[in-house]
Amino acid sequence: MLDTLFEKLQTATDPFAIQSLEAAIWEQWTMVPGDAERQLMMRGIAEMEQQELESAVTTFTRLIDMSPELSEAWNKRATVRWLMGNFPGSLADICETIKREPRHFGAYSGLGMIRAQMNEPARAAAAFQLAKKYNPHIIGLDAEIARLKALGGDAPDDPLGCGQHTASR
Repeated sequence: MLDTLFEKLQTATDPFAIQSLEAAIWEQWTMVPGDAERQLMMRGIAEMEQQELESAVTTFTRLIDMSPELSEAWNKRATVRWLMGNFPGSLADICETIKREPRHFGAYSGLGMIRAQMNEPARAAAAFQLAKKYNPHIIGLDAEIARLKALGGDAPDDPLGCGQHTASR
């Protein structure tokens, strides 16, 4: 299902279709196999929305412990950790996310934001370029990539900082 959605997203031109495809991809990522896992995912999302960040980290950690293969559990915890200002924890979770779902444009976008905040423009640009590769419709990404590249800096051997040169699929 995800493969088909990503293929359609690459060629979509209608804004409504793009929005629908993005939503369907996020829905697929958020789907979890069992009732207990589903309850944890929904609880963690609700805690995030209510700004109960410590509780959300605990909930997503429980979900990861139960089902470590769920890329979106790692991504959600990365988001919460980013909101808490825990960049190292967020980066570690983003790396785990993209190991499990190398097309996770949301994780790459988050990685780019963190790398930019850490004054790592080359790594930020690399992350945003991967976000664009998998979702060419993210608004403002071209300008941000150009801005980061203008800041200079050599691309490191490990452009993402995740112990991998590129995400592949």
